[in-house]
Amino acid sequence: MNRLLEYSINAADAADLFVQQVKSPAPQIGDFSGRGFVICAGGPYLESAYVVVRLLRHYGATLPIEIWHAGEDEIPSWARPAFAEHGVEFYDIMDFCQNRPLKQMRGFPIKTAALLNTSLREVMLIDADCFPVRNLEFLFETQEYKDNKAIFFPDYKRHLLLPDKPVWNYVGMPYVGDTEFETGLLLFDKVSCWKELNLAEWMNLGSEFWYQHVMGDKDTFYLAWRKLKHPYFLAPKCFRIPTVLSRHYWTGKLHLADHRTGTSKYTVPYKKGIFRSYLSPYKGRPIYKDFIDECLQRFVNSNYGLHTKFLDALKTYKNISPS
Repeated sequence: MNRLLEYSINAADAADLFVQQVKSPAPQIGDFSGRGFVICAGGPYLESAYVVVRLLRHYGATLPIEIWHAGEDEIPSWARPAFAEHGVEFYDIMDFCQNRPLKQMRGFPIKTAALLNTSLREVMLIDADCFPVRNLEFLFETQEYKDNKAIFFPDYKRHLLLPDKPVWNYVGMPYVGDTEFETGLLLFDKVSCWKELNLAEWMNLGSEFWYQHVMGDKDTFYLAWRKLKHPYFLAPKCFRIPTVLSRHYWTGKLHLADHRTGTSKYTVPYKKGIFRSYLSPYKGRPIYKDFIDECLQRFVNSNYGLHTKFLDALKTYKNISPS
């Protein structure tokens, strides 16, 4: 089902091709085993991913952590020694998807591809800007996970999966008003969800078409799971702080993670006037907006002091790294 597209998807044939994918058998299930975390990050996302890794280990997570990137040039010389200390393995998705365009794999499609190709069976995907506030490994042991083999987290609003949109004709399902997924955090058992994952991957293979109608990878998970009628547990409603973050919860209002919104990324600290900044400047944005963004992050992100502590530590690796 996840074979490389040998055709061009367009509005005229999308519905028929989608039906073909749904009806065709999934590829043979690989020899997957174990549990772990997958983070898709490279280039400017690595500093943020480093904070995520340090937070996971700080809160007691012991499962393997994998970082998937697209191309060796996304991994500077400082990265491997900095992450190795915390048991992180790097994987280049281009070694597994050699016929895929590099530009495509440096976008949202890398997420389904990494999930498909990791040797892990039970995977928790966490974005490089989704910062945990506790050990998330307990989610694998919850009854909700055991019953459904898949847990997704809600977005704060509906974006593109709206009534009367053509995507419903393409996938052969009616709009029912379901909550959209926010896939900065998710977990599932690949063996139990193998066909669903392959259908989502197929849609991401055709991202040039599908992303005109859905919001990146996140909606492909929802459409695949719903189309194939696989059960999933949807976590409680998130709390949105506009322009800053979405706060994810578990049942009982248990705070799990802060998922940063917008385009700001962490960097090692540098002086900006009299201030010490931890966010990289955003190209084309006035300096005063960068300053406001940094202030909001400092006062709203949970345990921000840990974030800055880890970035201070990372600066040591970057300073001693060869150019």
